[in-house]
Amino acid sequence: MKLPTLPDGFVLVRGVRGAMACRAADEPRLAEAGFTADGKRSAEALADAEESGREPLGLLEVGGVTCLARRFTHGGLARALTGARFRDPARPFEELVLSERLRALGIRTPRVIAARAVAVPPVGYELTIVTERMDGVRDLGWMLGDVRRGGTSHRTLQQALESAGRLIADLHRVGFLHADLQPANLLIESANPAAPATAIDLDRSSFVKAGDGRGGEGAVEPLPESLVHKNLGRLWRHVARREAEYGATLSRADRVRFLKAYGVPRDQLAPFSAAIASAAESKGLGHRIGWWIERYLGRGPDRRAAAP
Repeated sequence: MKLPTLPDGFVLVRGVRGAMACRAADEPRLAEAGFTADGKRSAEALADAEESGREPLGLLEVGGVTCLARRFTHGGLARALTGARFRDPARPFEELVLSERLRALGIRTPRVIAARAVAVPPVGYELTIVTERMDGVRDLGWMLGDVRRGGTSHRTLQQALESAGRLIADLHRVGFLHADLQPANLLIESANPAAPATAIDLDRSSFVKAGDGRGGEGAVEPLPESLVHKNLGRLWRHVARREAEYGATLSRADRVRFLKAYGVPRDQLAPFSAAIASAAESKGLGHRIGWWIERYLGRGPDRRAAAP
């Protein structure tokens, strides 16, 4: 089992069937909660968390701290064929590394308590990551749906959009490419939507080194403009799909508000928006097919995203 180098303060605990990374002080607390390197307790065995959506989340008490255990699952057709088994055991450990690096850069993302991979015969691994639960937050996808339902004011949504724009700008400023940039992965404080937002679900994301497209180490560099357009195009595409399904929530002024918070100068709003729209459209057909597969053959609708 080849795993990435762990951040300072984390240890690797090996069991008979699997491996787990955690802080040394948390190992006995995790064991007391029934969460060990050998997978004696999986996310499926835990009480469902209300945050559960595209991936199953379970509640776990670790030393008096309420945590969320997320079991990795495939999307679309792969889910129907392989379920929750993965060939690469490193993914939750890589997410832990990314999370710690973002936090060191001052960007909000939940604190990772543990990452684990457990071998599942005859081939593959069950992967789980445990993060500290954040109270008093809602994801932006839920807020979009709640505005549609009349439960959240449009002013609150505007503040949330600005907060999300600033967060994504910070991610791109340090060269971070979120592999699943969508409203459900942007957490907003319910009581103060103007407060700094939080990025979640970093699986398959990376720090990108300008010019070569490979994951960078050490000093950070801003995300190349082409990848900025593609990443924001992914977000645009997801919002457009939800609005096509459930009805429009965002106005042109709302989109402009988001882009200004992101840092786009007024005289660049039109060309920047056009570049994002072009990036969103370039993969439109392929993504529509993928959405269809997920809905009818895979994991089904995203329960956290906007709903009528």
